[in-house]
Amino acid sequence: MLNTQLFRTAENATVIGSTTAAADGNISTFTLPGGIHTSISGIGVYYPDGRETQRIGIIPDIYLTPTIKGIKEGKDELLDKAIEIINQKQ
Repeated sequence: MLNTQLFRTAENATVIGSTTAAADGNISTFTLPGGIHTSISGIGVYYPDGRETQRIGIIPDIYLTPTIKGIKEGKDELLDKAIEIINQKQ
């Protein structure tokens, strides 16, 4: 997720894919009574413009997920879309 945030600062960058899980920041692990282990994310992570990502996630510029048909055919539909976008910008 943080790598995607770096791309947001680059001119002409396009983020392709699906929304992330929106659980970001550091991880604090602890044990609850009864020996139950759990963890939480703590610090905030923000878009370069200051908007939060916690509980929101990274919102792609172009929403795209692999399809069952594409997986069966051995295609990488996200990579294909990226190549299409690059070719359009040239």
